Amino acid sequence: MKILVVHRQKLTVDTIKSVLSGRNPVVRHTESGLDGLLTSRIEHFDLIICGTDLPVVTGFELVRSIRTHSINRSTPVIFLADEIDPKTMHLGEALGVSGMLGPEDVSVKLADLVSASVKLN
Repeated sequence: MKILVVHRQKLTVDTIKSVLSGRNPVVRHTESGLDGLLTSRIEHFDLIICGTDLPVVTGFELVRSIRTHSINRSTPVIFLADEIDPKTMHLGEALGVSGMLGPEDVSVKLADLVSASVKLN
């Protein structure tokens, strides 16, 4: 499984790698939305996990651009939001994300959400 993780906090990225280690993922990590966007335009991924609050290009802008101008148009996306409020939920639904997690949910719910989102051969 090839995963693009776009998040500014290394500790969160390490947690994601740890939670998904049983799946032997290939994790490509970028810290800014712009780097994530450029990476997603040239490389195919099975899953994209991104924060909503990213430098340069926000997570929402990143996913909107991926959905319109990328080889990853139909790739499942999971948002990691500092706070999941009605506005964040609305934007996520409008962008067709597979799920949203708060920081406290990554170690508990990420594995199940990935299983539900990614169908591999």
